[in-house]
Amino acid sequence: MKKIIIYDIIHEKQTRGKYMKYNLEMNKMDYQKEKENRKKRLEAYAEEIQKSTLKKSAEVIEQLVEERHRQGMTQQDLSDLTGLLPPNLARLESGTRVPTLVVLEKYASALGMHIEIKICEGTEE
Repeated sequence: MKKIIIYDIIHEKQTRGKYMKYNLEMNKMDYQKEKENRKKRLEAYAEEIQKSTLKKSAEVIEQLVEERHRQGMTQQDLSDLTGLLPPNLARLESGTRVPTLVVLEKYASALGMHIEIKICEGTEE
């Protein structure tokens, strides 16, 4: 009788150990899957923000370029006033990159304008 009880206790510990190891492996796999899914969601979110920001900055740049043309200024004229190199101004005006606020403010200031930023409730649709 004692041998059977000891065997049952040992067998139960071994079984529980295997179950715990299996459970730990499953938890680890679930964690890795969730981590990968979270990474994908964050990347998609960041990409959407980048697209939205690029679109908005392109609209601002377009307005600044139109104003530069209206005032009859060349990129070289603007370069002389801002200290920004003409190739950098050309890249800025192409609208393919998101400019820094400092660069936008320099550009606008050279045109006798300024940049305003406001924080609003909710998300923009």
